[in-house]
Amino acid sequence: MPPELAVSGAQEHRPAGMKVIIVDDSKEYMMLARRLLARAMPDVEVTEYDPEQQGIPGPNFEWSIYDALLLDYDLGTVENGLSWLQRFRDIPGFPPVILMTATGDEYVAARAIKLGAAEFIKKADATPERLAALIAVAVAERQAQRTQPERHIHRKLEEDQRIVESVSSLGEQTPDGRRIGYRFVRLIGQGANSRVYLAERMKDRTTLVLKIIDVAAIKEPNILQRFIREAELLAQIESQYVVRFIEHGFTQKYGYIAMEFFTRGDLKQRIEHGIAVNEAVLYLEHIAYGLHAVHRQGVIHRDLKPGNIMFRSDDSLALADFGISRRLDETSDITRLGSVLGTPNYISPEQAIGGVVDIRSDLYSAGIIFYEMLVGRKPYRADNAPALVYQHVHAPIPYLPHALRRFQPIIEMLLAKDPNDRFATAKDLLAGLSAITRVPNIQNN
Repeated sequence: MPPELAVSGAQEHRPAGMKVIIVDDSKEYMMLARRLLARAMPDVEVTEYDPEQQGIPGPNFEWSIYDALLLDYDLGTVENGLSWLQRFRDIPGFPPVILMTATGDEYVAARAIKLGAAEFIKKADATPERLAALIAVAVAERQAQRTQPERHIHRKLEEDQRIVESVSSLGEQTPDGRRIGYRFVRLIGQGANSRVYLAERMKDRTTLVLKIIDVAAIKEPNILQRFIREAELLAQIESQYVVRFIEHGFTQKYGYIAMEFFTRGDLKQRIEHGIAVNEAVLYLEHIAYGLHAVHRQGVIHRDLKPGNIMFRSDDSLALADFGISRRLDETSDITRLGSVLGTPNYISPEQAIGGVVDIRSDLYSAGIIFYEMLVGRKPYRADNAPALVYQHVHAPIPYLPHALRRFQPIIEMLLAKDPNDRFATAKDLLAGLSAITRVPNIQNN
């Protein structure tokens, strides 16, 4: 699971009559935030708190009456939002915090999460739906923590602590005697065989994502092989359009992959809120650059989807999650015989039926994503995975609305059922885009 906060569907489960407090030194922004919240949460009660006028809340301030706190980083005072978070976070009943900034800084985002913030958001990204979803998820997570059986909480804490102690500067060494040197911050994702943590590298205090696999608990050798392969593939790819690999290794009990931390979420979130046509074209261009870098190393991604396309604090895009990627020259696949890997909404016809897969399969997935960015919905929809797979294999290529018809040739070339009818490479895709939008093509890089 990529390191982002899942917000899909959060609005449908939003508690009624919520109370939100906004702490900001800008009266204008507090008014704007109030209006944004009111549009998505008509029954919300909003309290505005100006730290320059009202000062720092005293010990008797009733934080517990609020369901969520929108806290600005730049408070215009001696202390900033991080200072407030550190000062008040341990008070009983202190509400979940969503830290806001005007500029979007990776260091600030990392520090906020380390100090216990539920989420970080750039003010420019604050739409009614986005704010409501973040608040709903933060409140739901806080409620789940309060209502979980105590025994389950202790078991989870003990398990996390066991991993933290094993993979830390004070814990195990790698077989060659190196200290790994990470400080764990919090668990941010969990799969069937791995855990993903927000962590800090001790030697330079770099915030990163640490993917951990429990070697002793793995019963299927293929799972461990895929983990090793993911690390090896990431180590070979150097591109600003691909997640930055930091290092990987094994202790006696655990394997780990260290990767960069993304502060601005994934493409899935942006599609949910609507993407302008020029942004969709730009994102497809950058996806193509990333695929070019991946394919140049002889690697197929095989699970390209909006949730695996991440954004950094400077809004640059990168492809992530190479858990089921493989090399083009591999003669066998590390999976169970007859199984199909990938995500049904974005899977190519040949991958869906277990056929031969090459780089053109990734281009098909990019075509599904491009259509979804332009139209706001997926080209093929069904109630179950088999029906969806059938459409990928047999349904006609969908037509774009009339206003977007100039991009139909790109869609036709990306979503062709026969791989031989698609763009042959990501460079060819960029050339096709350039013919329509004058996107610069890759030369010799």
